[in-house]
Amino acid sequence: MRVETQTHIRNQGVAIAEVRGALQILAQTNLVGKENIQARLKHWEAKLTDVQNKLTEIENSEDLEWLEDKAGVDA
Repeated sequence: MRVETQTHIRNQGVAIAEVRGALQILAQTNLVGKENIQARLKHWEAKLTDVQNKLTEIENSEDLEWLEDKAGVDA
């Protein structure tokens, strides 16, 4: 796998961790109203959509046969 691809995948992992952390904080917060929660969820949904799109882009940018070889299953 190219170094650039590894970096892009790692960056998307960080973005996912940010979303998970924000959702955990949101779940524990009782000081915000419904509208504020909905706005935050909309923001993080957009962030996850961006991550999904970037991962699809990464998937299509490089041959992933190495995954099949390593895992013994289709990528």
